[in-house]
Amino acid sequence: MRRMLVLALILVLVAVSTLPAVAQQAGSQWKPEVKFIKIGVSSAGGDWFRAGAKFSTIIPTVFPEVAASTVIGGGVVNVTRIGKGETQIGFALTPYPEQGYKGETKNYPAPLKNVRLIASNLGRHVVVAMVVLKDSPIKSINDLKGKRIVPGDRGWGTTELVEALLATNGTSVDKFKADGGTISYTSITDRSKALQDKNVDAIFIPAQVNFPDLMAVQQAAGIRVIGFPNDVVEKTLATMPGLVKSKVPKGLYGVVDQDLASPGFLQQLIVDAGLSDELVYRITKLWWERIKEIHEIAPGLDQANVKLAMENATIPFHPGALRYYKEVGVAR
Repeated sequence: MRRMLVLALILVLVAVSTLPAVAQQAGSQWKPEVKFIKIGVSSAGGDWFRAGAKFSTIIPTVFPEVAASTVIGGGVVNVTRIGKGETQIGFALTPYPEQGYKGETKNYPAPLKNVRLIASNLGRHVVVAMVVLKDSPIKSINDLKGKRIVPGDRGWGTTELVEALLATNGTSVDKFKADGGTISYTSITDRSKALQDKNVDAIFIPAQVNFPDLMAVQQAAGIRVIGFPNDVVEKTLATMPGLVKSKVPKGLYGVVDQDLASPGFLQQLIVDAGLSDELVYRITKLWWERIKEIHEIAPGLDQANVKLAMENATIPFHPGALRYYKEVGVAR
């Protein structure tokens, strides 16, 4: 009897001693602190729209507890939405995350201190060009007086860039309207169709790669891609900090016979600082491990490379992203 009591006591002590280890092991099974992730993208037809849609389908396959979706936005408004907690991840263009982080600008009157970087350089520059139908009498930016144009969509950084180019050339938005011109703001899909239907005279488009909607217009009706005078490009670079000198590439839509000068943005991926280090680490890792799938659906991100991901940073990285870059040898 005594021997049985001793044995029972030993078993109880062993069980009790293992409880903390078991509990610790169960607690170490990470669970994301959010159930839904919203990704700020661009409007229909853009690379960010397609890339965000793809990534939003990848996230739940790896994190079954998390649903993901996209929110229509642009390079300017996506920063605001991160700042307000309306989205958790977003695509952006330099210099807008820096402007948002610091505040006291037209778009961001107050600092948005929760904006952080996942990637400060996603490779290919975002540039702009003017597009008209093949038989249009418009030959340059100087021929737009009294015309119907679409500079972009609302909340897009490229829209602000077009308006800066027009202003540098002596035609602010207000002056353009006063001179009888009409300005509308639509997605790439809608503005391409409007051009083909001759409901507008000229559209401005991100011009780093071919967009399918505009390629369809080229095949159906023919288009011309018009660049900007070098002096206008140089002056615009000086008016918008964060721009880089770039080019519309030769061969675009099969109609650009030489590189055309253009100001350009760097593409960035931003995130809410309030997300946990572990979650952002895993999201960053997932983005780069599946980047080839993103490339396939979004040609404008085909130069995204983890080795470039920390270049040109002007605001802090999220610690979770930084952990990943240290792990792969990009950050020291």
